[in-house]
Amino acid sequence: MIGQTIAHYKVTAKLGAGGMGEVYRATDTKLGRDVALKVLPHQFAADAQRMQRFQREAQVLASLNHPNIAAIYGLEEARSGTGLQPVQPGAQAASLRHFALAMELVQGPTLAERIARGAMGLEEALPIARQMAEALEYAHEHGVIHRDLKPANIKLTQDGHVKILDFGLAKALTEEAPAYDIHSSPTLSIAATSAGLILGTAAYMSPEQARGKPVDKRADIWSFGVVLYEMLTGRPMFTGETATDVLAAVVRAEPDWGAMPAELPRGIRELLRRCLTRDEKRRLRDIGEARILLDAKWPPADGPPEAAPPVAARKGGGLVWRVTAAVLLVGVLGLAAAVTSYWRAARDVQTLRANILPPEGTAFGVGGGAGGPVVVSPDGKRLAFVGTGGGKRMLWVRELSSMKAQMLSGTEEAAHPFWSPDSRSIGFFTPGKLKRIDAAGGPTLTVCDIPAGAGSRGGTWSRDGVILFAPSTTSPIFRAPANGGTSTPATQLDAAQRIGTHRWPFFLPDQRHFLYLARASGPGGSVQSGAEGIYVASLDGRVNKLLVRAVSSVAYASGHLLFVRDGMLMAVAFDLARLEVAGDAFPLVDQVQYDLAFSLGAFSVSQNGVLTYHSGGELQADSKLLWMDRSGKELGQLGDPAMYYDARILPDGRQVAVSLYDPLNRNIDLWIYDVPRGLRTRFTFDPAIDRFSVWSPDGSRVVFGSSRTGQYEIYVKPAGGAGTEELLLTRPRVNLYPTDWSPDGQFVMFFNSDPKTGNDLWVLPMTGERKPVPFMVTIFNETDGRFSPDGKWIAYVSNESGADQVYVAPFPGPGGKWQVSTAGGSRPFWRGDGREIVYLAADDRLMATQVNTRGANFEAGATRALFDAKPQRFVTFFPSLYASTRDAQRFLVNTARAPASTAPVTLVVNWPADFKQQF
Repeated sequence: MIGQTIAHYKVTAKLGAGGMGEVYRATDTKLGRDVALKVLPHQFAADAQRMQRFQREAQVLASLNHPNIAAIYGLEEARSGTGLQPVQPGAQAASLRHFALAMELVQGPTLAERIARGAMGLEEALPIARQMAEALEYAHEHGVIHRDLKPANIKLTQDGHVKILDFGLAKALTEEAPAYDIHSSPTLSIAATSAGLILGTAAYMSPEQARGKPVDKRADIWSFGVVLYEMLTGRPMFTGETATDVLAAVVRAEPDWGAMPAELPRGIRELLRRCLTRDEKRRLRDIGEARILLDAKWPPADGPPEAAPPVAARKGGGLVWRVTAAVLLVGVLGLAAAVTSYWRAARDVQTLRANILPPEGTAFGVGGGAGGPVVVSPDGKRLAFVGTGGGKRMLWVRELSSMKAQMLSGTEEAAHPFWSPDSRSIGFFTPGKLKRIDAAGGPTLTVCDIPAGAGSRGGTWSRDGVILFAPSTTSPIFRAPANGGTSTPATQLDAAQRIGTHRWPFFLPDQRHFLYLARASGPGGSVQSGAEGIYVASLDGRVNKLLVRAVSSVAYASGHLLFVRDGMLMAVAFDLARLEVAGDAFPLVDQVQYDLAFSLGAFSVSQNGVLTYHSGGELQADSKLLWMDRSGKELGQLGDPAMYYDARILPDGRQVAVSLYDPLNRNIDLWIYDVPRGLRTRFTFDPAIDRFSVWSPDGSRVVFGSSRTGQYEIYVKPAGGAGTEELLLTRPRVNLYPTDWSPDGQFVMFFNSDPKTGNDLWVLPMTGERKPVPFMVTIFNETDGRFSPDGKWIAYVSNESGADQVYVAPFPGPGGKWQVSTAGGSRPFWRGDGREIVYLAADDRLMATQVNTRGANFEAGATRALFDAKPQRFVTFFPSLYASTRDAQRFLVNTARAPASTAPVTLVVNWPADFKQQF
């Protein structure tokens, strides 16, 4: 390479080599300056997807402009036989040889070389640490995480400046990998394979990174603490003979606090402990807090430490919390004035940021199952949010000019608040209701009823008094008058495109058009239909078109659509007149929380430049399978928490078939639990969705539904797992869902989803020609068919009365039908002796009705409530909320673990100013 000209860079010397490529010194022949030229591994050339991602990341990194961050000047391409050339849009990676980054050449030793000479005193270490913190703070504010911070990536110039190298390249160079894939961890990439990173990084990784989990800026905070520890002690915090030994120490071992200098001020010691807390939820939240502490006047190293601020001012808090509170006090008091004056200011007004903590003793809802993220009012002066704490969930409002939030009485079990256009009222959801309340408090008004327990998915409010909302996980968008009235559909689901839900509506400024998300009836976040994405539609129904292929809630502000993709808050220009996007989407903030099951990004925007977001990775809205007795007492838990979709107990109670979402493969498969031993074994392996398991009466086989051809068909497989899967039944363009197997083994009950008649009940003979026979086919929806123990009756669910209720009819018929439930009902189950039917009421209480099936007539007796089951509601279609043992004495309830967070929400005033080059 020496002597070659790469684009307009002439290579003059080799500086080094590592997992990320070889580094050369080169002269910029156009500008007459020396640069560092990093030639990336040639394996990148054949991977077009990786290079597209790398170019996108490189653009973000090149936008960083800070005196303590080594700058990126350009990205050059090497083509086979042609030398290195500038990158051209749309270039085909297959014709490329390798790539090179032109970077700022930083003279001076690395921090690793300085530490090799011995420990540093405070007077030398703290100024270096402060500059590191300042660089990290700047990068984090711009949505960039280093991910590979270590002494070898930190240069010390002769004039005392710190320069951090390779900022963000760990992400840019790493293969895209699903969440929780341990192979996406940079330290586990060996000898420049795959991600191209080196094993020496292992000692500086955070515990969550070492485990292969998604990381956010708190990983950089851990690495910062490790580097500071090494500066002060002169030795690595964790060591080992192999990378595996080092990683094991990172995950389990405690730092040797005794190695710290005895005269170290306790404020610095407390800072280190907060940075090096293994639980990232308790770790220092923002590197800016470290910078503030490092700005303090600390005593000389050989003198007695000055009194530090109180450490225990708040339960669970400490010095950093007190400093944070002081910063928030100053920041929040200035926010209202900043917000008020923003729309009168120039576009280059400084961006302001603050962290807002939840009220004492509460947590922000954040996840969809916990109530949803913080939402800012259209005028940017207030925040509305769901606060969880003390066993209840309430709606709160926070004036940005105030230090305190106000809880709104009468908003118990509130979820997914949204603002009126004048910022004076708030719409929100409670079980079975859409409501509104004044932001200053007062009585609540019911706007309209919605299906109880159906799982709302967002609302929006127009200046004309129209509220659009998604009432359930399987519905289109509905509209209702804001002052109360009857709701009517505003969109239509497209069954031909396999779109099963519309959600997260958002009115555009003209108040006639709105945005919404269309999703297939599949696992959260997975693309099951080519029609999935963000749409624009009109109230009169004349407009309905796809804008962006993304699976996220959406908002409009400052001429752009905002949504979450791959953990990043993205923006794309949007032409309001033509109702079209313009250009490519670009990232605003990295590591914004995203609720997979709800397709909900944890962000909100006002119409005057205020942005709020919750930092973090992908939320797994998982659930727990809890054993409960008839009184609701918890008897234990089956397996670990996961995103469970279905559960069915073998008649002898020794095995449970479950379907669960695998975040690694982004798929749903069937698993079998051995209850006595607590072991779980995978049962299906197809990349399609496998659900709706049904045991044969003798437990030897399992029937299930699978979407292997793009629609649900019925398969059967031996329960032991060995043997082949047999396709039992398929119908063109019709989904089939098995629900039960007759006690004599002769019939499988299923319901189909027919575009003309809705959901209907059928039976499939398991002998002979296996020609399906209709059992209940009407203009209404019939689902959840279950055979009585003697096989002579069917309990099922129908909406013929206007709401789902449990009915019983004779099998195979003909005969009448009898209604069992009175206040809504679903998921019926026959007790083993046939004398009781258990079902789930509309208010999620588990009910038991005594029945008499002797003779030709059916009799329903007394009904009593067993307990409030509170099952999960994140499943998007036909969820299995509980299962029962044969004697109906124990129940396996699929209970949600709603994600909430005590972490602060980030508030940004004048966010477009940071991205005006894209605007």
